[in-house]
Amino acid sequence: MNSYLKITLGRLIKNRVLQHILFWCLSFLILMNVLKVSAEVKQIDLIYTAVFHLPILPVVYLNLNLLFPLLWERSKYFGYGFAVVALAGLGSGFYLLLFDSLIDYIFKGYYFIAYYSFWDIYLFFAIYLFISSLLHLARGWFRAEELEKEKSQAELKALKSQINPHFLFNSLNSIYSMARKESKEVPEKIVQLSDLMRHIIYESDADFILLEKEVEMLQNYIEMQNLRTAKNQRIVFDTIGEINGKKIAPLLFLPFVENSFKHGMKGGAGNAFVNIKFEVTGKMLHFEIENSKGKAVEPLNGKYRGIGIENVKKRLKLIYPNQHQLKISDNKETFKVLLQVQLN
Repeated sequence: MNSYLKITLGRLIKNRVLQHILFWCLSFLILMNVLKVSAEVKQIDLIYTAVFHLPILPVVYLNLNLLFPLLWERSKYFGYGFAVVALAGLGSGFYLLLFDSLIDYIFKGYYFIAYYSFWDIYLFFAIYLFISSLLHLARGWFRAEELEKEKSQAELKALKSQINPHFLFNSLNSIYSMARKESKEVPEKIVQLSDLMRHIIYESDADFILLEKEVEMLQNYIEMQNLRTAKNQRIVFDTIGEINGKKIAPLLFLPFVENSFKHGMKGGAGNAFVNIKFEVTGKMLHFEIENSKGKAVEPLNGKYRGIGIENVKKRLKLIYPNQHQLKISDNKETFKVLLQVQLN
């Protein structure tokens, strides 16, 4: 289903009045061709078709607005079935009454007769009840799917906004310290920080972005963290394979890298390290990150503290259902994450 058809269908699903107008217009056209007495459509055919709908309308709307909410939606299916059978019977009786006597008082200049028997017209009502009920259920299903999509998008936006704000203030403080020392690296670091924040705030609004952009953002993040990293601490960042032209959901990896610094580099380990590797094989991305754990790290209780892991788990389930594998190894001295994602 292309995007234009999805948008059109979405608008139609949301406009209930338009749905009902289209349904009854289509019903009128079909019945008019079924009920006409000759090859050409005449005025009497239009009147007869319009009057024919009079008993059908209340039956359909009593079903949708009364029986559905009172019985079907409360899972009282047996009671609903019995009520629908009775409603179709009442509608058929009203049809016979309408065309046998009442119609003569409404249209005195015309002569109408009930073409159909009770069971013939009962079949008409059964068809209308079945089709309208089916459309009602389909609308509810599409609406539920739309609401779920909106909920997922809202949740994704909320999750993407959970980037630790302390990083920004720490980076600004580090650049400020460099500026006071009149370091020549200050302009470069300001540009890197600007690029990083632009990526997080603006570029990550898209559903998918270029993988090379995401990698560049992580490199800028590491450069900012290096401003506060001791020289005896080791950071390795490798990319293997062709990353250009591939697309990925934004900010999937930043929480892992952020936590590796928080619990690794800043955790008080003697020979602290962070090893990061991106490897692209065909349409599969292999991401690996491992960091040392210091004594300052709090007990994890099965979870890697911070927003990282839980954030990524939720986003992966929403964006890459059955298209990813996440493995976490939490040892005494190291923490390691292996993530495989099928690229677009």
